Amino acid sequence: MVPADRHATVETIWNAVRKAMPAGYTELIETRMLQFVAGKEMAVALASKKNYLSLYLQTLYYFPELGATLKTVAPKLKIGKSCINFNHAEELPLSALQELLQRVPADEFQARVEAVRRNPAAAHQ
Repeated sequence: MVPADRHATVETIWNAVRKAMPAGYTELIETRMLQFVAGKEMAVALASKKNYLSLYLQTLYYFPELGATLKTVAPKLKIGKSCINFNHAEELPLSALQELLQRVPADEFQARVEAVRRNPAAAHQ
């Protein structure tokens, strides 16, 4: 359940994500998070944590070269291997996020996930 004071932020972020997702991904709305999946693989998710929101971009994990753009555009973002923690939509470079999401078709995402499962070192090459 998303607290009332975060509804507008969640709506802004998720609408931007939804607009950017290439064909082939499926949107799932669950109690604890919103998701886009490719097959059975979570690609993007938005979750409301106790003190912040988290945007999970598995694309950053499986395609680490794409994360460099985000770090350049928004160097103060709290970016982990696949997660961005934030409180307000204004903290995120939405156009850069959308561009990143648009660059990875669902079939390419699934192929990379499978390749990394066969060879985990491939995720960081």
